[in-house]
Amino acid sequence: MSATISQETYDEEVRELMEGLGMTEEEAIEDAVKCFEMKGVDLRNIVTDSVLQDKYKKIMTCLERLTCAVNDKSYERVPEMLQELRTELDKDIGHRVFAGKHKCYNVLIDLLKYCGKNHVVLKSTLETITSLMSGYPDLLDDEGIVLQIEILEKHYDPVTLQYLLRWIRECCIKHELNRQKIFDANIFEKLKKILVRTDVSAQEVKDACSVIRALVLDDDIRHEYGKAHEHATIMAKGALDVITGLLQRFKMDTKIIGDLMITLAALVVRNEFCQEVEDAGGLKFILDIMTEYPDSEKLNWQALKLLKALAGNDTVKSHIITSGCAPLIVSSISRMKRSENVVTAGLSCIAALSLRSSSNAGVFYDCGAAQVIVDTLKAYPNHINILKQGSWAVRNMSVRNKSESKEFLMYGIEEVLRTAVLVHGFKLEDTAIAALRDLGLKVDLKERWSGKGFSLSNDRY
Repeated sequence: MSATISQETYDEEVRELMEGLGMTEEEAIEDAVKCFEMKGVDLRNIVTDSVLQDKYKKIMTCLERLTCAVNDKSYERVPEMLQELRTELDKDIGHRVFAGKHKCYNVLIDLLKYCGKNHVVLKSTLETITSLMSGYPDLLDDEGIVLQIEILEKHYDPVTLQYLLRWIRECCIKHELNRQKIFDANIFEKLKKILVRTDVSAQEVKDACSVIRALVLDDDIRHEYGKAHEHATIMAKGALDVITGLLQRFKMDTKIIGDLMITLAALVVRNEFCQEVEDAGGLKFILDIMTEYPDSEKLNWQALKLLKALAGNDTVKSHIITSGCAPLIVSSISRMKRSENVVTAGLSCIAALSLRSSSNAGVFYDCGAAQVIVDTLKAYPNHINILKQGSWAVRNMSVRNKSESKEFLMYGIEEVLRTAVLVHGFKLEDTAIAALRDLGLKVDLKERWSGKGFSLSNDRY
């Protein structure tokens, strides 16, 4: 026969774990449940998360009221209830996880299903479910994806569309299976219909592009292999011309052109896509942006990201240099040295453009890139990624330009790289030592693998 305990005994055990062992509320509850179950205690009549009820009382109250509203089909006060719920969900991930475990997702899905014609409730529900799933995309199910596509097909007003696209984007972040299922639901064609509309607004373009970029992320550590490349290839084939056309259409709107540039950068994953963007005037557009907005940190960062992506095509890479981009790149790094984004993108751009091209590297030397690179690395001694991108830039500029590479030594690159290796160790070792080696300096190369001393035999049996 199973033992029983009172609610007070259970609650006291949880509190002792929290106070005595410093556990979080969720950890203490999980540990208490396991301990009591191992002792054969029947917890069926115990509210195991009762200790959390005070903290999350408003969430429970909101969910109870919303459930009643759905059952009674009385939606007059639903927007007000959803606002209260959003306030709680936006506090932290703990509130969202608690709500998710108490059927919040299901309640909101029911509202989306039954209130499609009530635009006020629909918009508020979309906004709330986005808050619920921010950093918590695991809740999405097939029913939710079907609803996303249905709402997208009905061409609601721009505000509703905005909330919907933001929900879809949130579902894609750090969740590979969600991305694949949403993509397989033919969402790209729906997004393309938005982008090709003659009356499409800047905000709609921005939100549609954010979903496109989310569909090509590769950020879910739970899955070793994703489909980011496949998604990017399909969307590039279907929308590169559309997006490059939008560059000219929204040229005067600096908030949108930046989004369009980084969207293109995310899609040009194949050689022919880089050429297609250049043929459509993409390279000239980047030059114009970097010339017309020299003080815009965000636009310069986004332009540099696209330049680096286009450098994946050797012909386009050559055109980037001959069109006069090298001085603009070096100048951006020099002028915006305090911006980690611009510096990282600029150094990465130099590394890509000088890869396997002594002539391109020579142009960067003529632009004063060597001194700018060294000064930049000196300014960021603790920033791993900047040091890594800088090391690649030094290496690629030096390996085929031995005589010109002495400029780096003159400005003190050896001390910078050796110090970086001492400070950061294996995180930077390979790239920094490779740069030192290609500068002609003495380095100690580590043998990563060696045999075990057994002699090899080629005897045939």
